[in-house]
Amino acid sequence: MIITDQYPGINSKEFKNFLEEQEVKLIFTALNAPFSNGLNERLNQTIVNKIRCKINETKGKKAWTTTARDCVDKYNITEHSVTGFTPKYLLDGTDTSLLPEEDWKKDRKQALQNTIKIT
Repeated sequence: MIITDQYPGINSKEFKNFLEEQEVKLIFTALNAPFSNGLNERLNQTIVNKIRCKINETKGKKAWTTTARDCVDKYNITEHSVTGFTPKYLLDGTDTSLLPEEDWKKDRKQALQNTIKIT
């Protein structure tokens, strides 16, 4: 499931076909209402804080876009305490752990069940 705002690129026919092939549901939030997607807003806050910390600890100058990419990549390979899986694995099946997972689609369903239990 993807929850998103009304960004035009996400509304393309090609992207919608891709999501349908991957069995991913697309849900649009209300216009100009960031509070309608609290999980996304929380993720953004986490990433922004990581970027700030990284910039403050880096002695050499680095473009903030490079730092942002590094932080997002690190986040995506970190196991989530609720789902029990890394976001990268759940999104594309790429295993980033030492122990390989058995069935990607089954694991995605398990991650959803873990998330539903906690909410």
